[in-house]
Amino acid sequence: MAAAVPCHRYTTNSPAGYEMKKTVAAAVAATLLLIAGTAAAQGANKGNAVNISNYGVKCDGVTNDTAAINAALTQLSGLKIQFPAGVCLYNGGGILNPATVLEGAGRHGTVIRALSPAASYLFDVYGQGAGIRGFRFEAAVTQTGGSYVWLRGQESFIEEFHMTGDYNGILMTGSVTRIRHGRFQDGAPGAIRIRAEGGDNSQMIDDVLMGAQQPQVSTAGIRVRNSAALIISNTSVIQQGIGLLVDPYTSTNSNPTVTTDAGAVFSLWVHHCFFDNSLNNGIAVVPTGTGSVQRIRFDNVWAGSSGKDGVLVANFGSGSVSGVHFSSPHLVDNKGSGITTGGTVEDIAIDGGEIAQNQYGVYLNPGANGVRITNATIGKGAGMTGNRSVGVVISSGVDYVTLANNDVRGNGSAIANGASGSHQLFRSNFGGIPTVEAP
Repeated sequence: MAAAVPCHRYTTNSPAGYEMKKTVAAAVAATLLLIAGTAAAQGANKGNAVNISNYGVKCDGVTNDTAAINAALTQLSGLKIQFPAGVCLYNGGGILNPATVLEGAGRHGTVIRALSPAASYLFDVYGQGAGIRGFRFEAAVTQTGGSYVWLRGQESFIEEFHMTGDYNGILMTGSVTRIRHGRFQDGAPGAIRIRAEGGDNSQMIDDVLMGAQQPQVSTAGIRVRNSAALIISNTSVIQQGIGLLVDPYTSTNSNPTVTTDAGAVFSLWVHHCFFDNSLNNGIAVVPTGTGSVQRIRFDNVWAGSSGKDGVLVANFGSGSVSGVHFSSPHLVDNKGSGITTGGTVEDIAIDGGEIAQNQYGVYLNPGANGVRITNATIGKGAGMTGNRSVGVVISSGVDYVTLANNDVRGNGSAIANGASGSHQLFRSNFGGIPTVEAP
């Protein structure tokens, strides 16, 4: 028989056993370090704040921080990224992925200074839940195009901000986007400070102040072109070209896969806002082409001291303008009318409020149908004089007009009725409007 082969046994006291023990211990330690590192990374990805200064961003007003900022946005996707106080020189191109939030040291603490005159955007807030708070945006050179911030992600937001020198401060196209607690100062020539152009969005603009800008070089403070269920609240737009411009139009884009700001405006609600000292109109609802405007409600809104009409509702196209309602408006001291209509518009209602110290109070041009003015002061009141010419002008071609329970005293004349043969109901008005029963 062959001799038995001895069995080798390793003990912790043997040289081989000791080496094995060291190897196992090292492996365990490495595993524990890996687990700890993974846990730390997972913790960071749950929203812990990261200081962007640790990634080469200087914000010293001298260094061009563009490359460092954009690299950090890619590397720190999904985190809260904190910026130091200071001036960050920036050319744009930053993309915020889902849940990425940029947080500055306050709207006068951290400054993003745009170096390019016509970048397409500084920050594209692309991801769901992404946002920006606590920054000032300004221009190193005159802006001739592009946007400071593009809110296109679902539930994207910007808040606690200050903007000046913008050609377009904020472009809103994402659903459920929010603009809150902001200030706009001087815009670039031709500027539109906020553009709401994103379709069925459920968007909100709240607690925003624009102005005062002298000379008034902007085209509009807020423009709404393609939107549904947008709320504008507690906002003051002062000394812009037009305070609020609602101007949907026909798309001329033959490629349906390319986004366009053309469309329609539905269910716009504006409440507790000032549109004051506008160069043109305080509020202009002026669709063209096939653009339509349906269901707009203005509650406790001021449109005063404008260079033209306080409110212009005019259909310049083939679409529909229907359901424009005012509750307790303050339309005063405009060089034109408190409110003027034009073209085919229907279901226009004013209930309560003051329409005073304008050239005309209410001027209804041909094509208005279904106009109701009730419980309003159209003349002397609210510390203002009467309208200098006529309180209410009803042109030929206007039909179905109701005037009830209004005070029309103190105007140059109470009414100029050029459509006396149409459907009219005038009842219980003070100041020279005779009673007329609808046929």
